[in-house]
Amino acid sequence: MNKKQLLFVGIACLFAGMPLVGSAQKAGRSPYESYLFAFFSDNSPYGEQIRYAVSDDGYNYRSLNDGRPVVSSDSIARKRGVRDPHIIRGVDGKTFYMVLTDMRSSQGWQSNDGLVLMKSTDMLHWQHTAIHFPERFPNLEGFDEKNLHAVWAPQTIWDEKEQKYMIYYSIGRHDWEYPTDDPRFNQPYFKIFYSYANEDFTDLTEPRLLFDFGTAAIDGDIVYDEKNQEYVLFFKDEGRSVMNKDFRTRQGVMRATSKSLTGPYTVEYRHLQKPGQYPVEGSSVFPLIGSDEYVLMYDCYANGHYQFCKSSDLKNFEFVQNTPTRGNFTPRHGSVMHITQAECEYLEAWDGLLETLDELRRIPVPAFTLEQLELRKDMMDEAKDVLAAPSTKKDYIKTTKKLRKFIGKF
Repeated sequence: MNKKQLLFVGIACLFAGMPLVGSAQKAGRSPYESYLFAFFSDNSPYGEQIRYAVSDDGYNYRSLNDGRPVVSSDSIARKRGVRDPHIIRGVDGKTFYMVLTDMRSSQGWQSNDGLVLMKSTDMLHWQHTAIHFPERFPNLEGFDEKNLHAVWAPQTIWDEKEQKYMIYYSIGRHDWEYPTDDPRFNQPYFKIFYSYANEDFTDLTEPRLLFDFGTAAIDGDIVYDEKNQEYVLFFKDEGRSVMNKDFRTRQGVMRATSKSLTGPYTVEYRHLQKPGQYPVEGSSVFPLIGSDEYVLMYDCYANGHYQFCKSSDLKNFEFVQNTPTRGNFTPRHGSVMHITQAECEYLEAWDGLLETLDELRRIPVPAFTLEQLELRKDMMDEAKDVLAAPSTKKDYIKTTKKLRKFIGKF
């Protein structure tokens, strides 16, 4: 795979001038009105692909593309499967960045050695780079394919001091495993590392240790708390329950704080999720639009729902609701980003064209004359071309209307 393969160039002018969202908004009117949720849906090869849903309130979401993939994993990942998408708006306000776990779980939970970096200007067409750690860092001791077994859940944050995008992620190695309460099993030891992306967002610097919980920690999510002028690292205490400094781990969401983005972080030994809802994973924190409150969401994967809580201090969280994962909305670990009304309408126009194209495909072939079949093929090819290349909202709507006019004859 050409790791610098370019899918398509996006549409910069559509989203120009939008500020970066990184903290709760108290004063002034926000330019954002909706939320975009990027996620994968299940542990099957088909489920391990990027999907989107949008929301007006941050709690209730509607899937785009009828819950089907937005970007095919076959085209972006070495493992031909991706998990844990994290999407952000860049500091320029018009570029989007996504990082993902390069993994196919059907090949085993200890078979993942890398991640995927992606960059876009329209959220639909992406430049992508797959980073395979044993190949990228061949001289890094302990990171060879035999010993390295996991590079999980990468996320991106802008480092104001370094003026670079910092990518942080969990690393698991076989030589770090530790005993558990059950003498038959050892627990893979995950620590959180970080690297910096280059300007093109196609490469990473050598991994550095960011956070060592003392036992396994994954799914890191860093938010800057402006009130207390500190960084808050949310994470999951992973794996089999053990004692960690007189604290019983049990696969829950925890927090640690630091005055510096790169640490050291001080752990608070308590769980944040609603009591009794275990296990959970994939926590993500984002500010509510036009509010000083934050949402903490996480995947209650054993219970069949996502759980949402809220907080005004990033420390104490109040339960809001459980959102069922069913039908075409079956999210697993993902992330949420603010989008403008224009961006939401753009994505929905794209979604409308896909839906109309599907409707045309479902009309039985015998319903058409030979002439109509030729016209049908030409129209479907035109729609596919519009979807494949960066297009405007107007292009999507115009093509949709043309298809709907044709469909109306049957």
